Amino acid sequence: MLEALPVQHGDSEISLLSDSDRLRLLNAERLGLADSTRRVYESQWRNWRDWAGYRGVSELPAHPDMVRAYMAERAEFGVSTKTLRVAASAIAHIHSLNGLPSPVDDGVRRTLKDLGQQYGRGQKQAAGLTEVAMAAVKVAVLQPRRKKYGHMESVEEARRRGMADIAMMSLMRDALLRVGEAAELRWEDLASEQDGTGRFLIRRSKTDREGRGAVAFVSAPTMNALADVRNGAAPGDSIFGLSARQMRRRIKAAAESAGLGAGFSGHSARVGMAQDLVRAGTELTALMNAGRWKSHEMPAHYTRSEEAGRGAVARYYGAA
Repeated sequence: MLEALPVQHGDSEISLLSDSDRLRLLNAERLGLADSTRRVYESQWRNWRDWAGYRGVSELPAHPDMVRAYMAERAEFGVSTKTLRVAASAIAHIHSLNGLPSPVDDGVRRTLKDLGQQYGRGQKQAAGLTEVAMAAVKVAVLQPRRKKYGHMESVEEARRRGMADIAMMSLMRDALLRVGEAAELRWEDLASEQDGTGRFLIRRSKTDREGRGAVAFVSAPTMNALADVRNGAAPGDSIFGLSARQMRRRIKAAAESAGLGAGFSGHSARVGMAQDLVRAGTELTALMNAGRWKSHEMPAHYTRSEEAGRGAVARYYGAA
């Protein structure tokens, strides 16, 4: 767990936090970071701490020049610039938690920019579970598969698993869910509308630090798929009863069974629906709202091929 650490002040006193100060900061930190972000920060902080210990330099407070040296060395050993930026955020966060100024200054940011130009590579993107891909999955996932120890599923086992996979991936597409969000869903958060569609309350997500929640539209076919797998579950029960890791494996296996190839992951439903929406003419701002993105960067990255297909050159040739 991320925690306030004993601060090595050196020759000058920077700040003194009382026990109650540290407790308040820790409570705020626990509420302010999504679980997935906190785990990533913990890992990145350990990496920095180990490096600083090996080099014999202060980890907290850290000197900006040492952070720059750390970033440069990590880039040289193949760490992506995206990961380095996360590492910088983790280092800055721990300093803030301890009431210290961030060592991630303009010099560190310039170094990250320079490293991005020197070592930058195109960001790997999950394959999109588009409407076309989903149609192939719906056929394939109902077929019996070989289980872990070589035994074949029965027809009934395959049907139950396949129906659950269809409901899970359909809902993740409709609500553009991150896999961590999908793993937290409860039946009590789903409401039916008179026209057969539904509304889902997403209580908390990666970009919703304050826990305000968001409401997502659920199509009538997805509502029917969910009804088929509920089997008397109580309102407070988990909808899918799966961890985020299990969901990732199920999506990957479903795509493989449909012959869609590699590259599918827990992000594929979100990416695929974003691509379908852009093909249907959805503008970037509306897409950001649907997917609860705070920045245009990721949705623009996911849909760059679709945007190119309706851009100026495509219109010139009559393809858009």
